[in-house]
Amino acid sequence: MSSLLQVQNIKKSFAGQVILDGVSFGVAEKQKIALIGRNGAGKSTIMSIITGKTKADDGEVICAEGTRLGIIEQNDDFLDEETVLDYLMRKSRKESWQCAKTASIFELKNEKLEMKVLELSGGYQMRVKLTAMLLDEPNLLLLDEPTNYLDLSTMLLLENFLQNYKGSCLIISHDRRFIKNTF
Repeated sequence: MSSLLQVQNIKKSFAGQVILDGVSFGVAEKQKIALIGRNGAGKSTIMSIITGKTKADDGEVICAEGTRLGIIEQNDDFLDEETVLDYLMRKSRKESWQCAKTASIFELKNEKLEMKVLELSGGYQMRVKLTAMLLDEPNLLLLDEPTNYLDLSTMLLLENFLQNYKGSCLIISHDRRFIKNTF
């Protein structure tokens, strides 16, 4: 298996408090990894460093050529009058049929595709974000607490998707049942 991501000797402090000290690991193709730890242990910080949102004090993150990261943005970027299908097409730059096909994984079909995203429940908005992420055809998913704010049906759809996902995953979660069901 070839490596998709290498995290090498990452160090990070905030206000004199050492959060990460020499963290190193790699993610290979078709590998699923869960980061579990107490609050404040640096799990989300390492994810933020990997995605480039936070700069490490020392060390490096190396993405192999061909690595396509799948990240769910925490901030919503839905436009006021935008339908689900419009949003997916805007984010992915893919044809409507491709967007609809991928959206069906998360049970976004027919009338749901024509609804305004901002009129959907939080669980359905997360389904839209998951679909948008998948349309980018990532081979490494980075999911930080993916079950937060999900309704039960969306969580079950996500579990089912991840069980069958052929790419790699790096997941941060406090939900041990979710991790057990996913891996």
